Amino acid sequence: MTKRIILVVVFVALGCSVALAQLSGLGKLGIGKSSSGSGVSIGDLSNSKGKAVGAYLQSTQELTTSLEKAGEAFGVKKEVLEKLAAVRALNEGNINDKALEKARKSSEEAQEIIKQKMQETKAPSIESKKLMAESIAHLVNGIQKEQELVGEVQNLSNQAQAALSSASPTEVLKVKDIAGTALTLVKAIPMDLKLTKDILSFYVQYAKANNISVPGNATNLLKGE
Repeated sequence: MTKRIILVVVFVALGCSVALAQLSGLGKLGIGKSSSGSGVSIGDLSNSKGKAVGAYLQSTQELTTSLEKAGEAFGVKKEVLEKLAAVRALNEGNINDKALEKARKSSEEAQEIIKQKMQETKAPSIESKKLMAESIAHLVNGIQKEQELVGEVQNLSNQAQAALSSASPTEVLKVKDIAGTALTLVKAIPMDLKLTKDILSFYVQYAKANNISVPGNATNLLKGE
């Protein structure tokens, strides 16, 4: 009888050890951490936020380079760079509605300077044509990068909002920051795309009228507007 009792105790102890080991393994896989309903951990959300912000900043860099090239093509590079200071000041730490609105307005003002000079220049030089071709190529790259981000930032926003319901008290602020940044980008990107496509449309028209080479996909990006 005593031997049977000892065996039962041993089996129970072994069972508890296995269960604990399984739970430990789940923790290493990221399961059991604060996450959204889809099982995305806070760490994954943070990584996704970093990648989204990085890609967004790359797209804004393409726009500023495009405007800089166009400004140089028509002799207003200095004025354009002054306007673009707000855009160049964007970084991972200041992605918010106010900063992005200011950057967008600065880009619009820079484009207005360029547009006026373009309208005054009926016969651009060979060098101006070369710079404009480069400007359009950068603009196209920027638009493509932002278009690719549309679904990604919306998904990040949804996941971060869902994660708020299961985040621990120590994680709530971090998740709110991720959700806020994602929502900012969700709102900003459509406005950015409208601006950049308007600029691209104007540049393409000018290019066609002045025998300037245009990337093959530039026209496709303007379809469906």
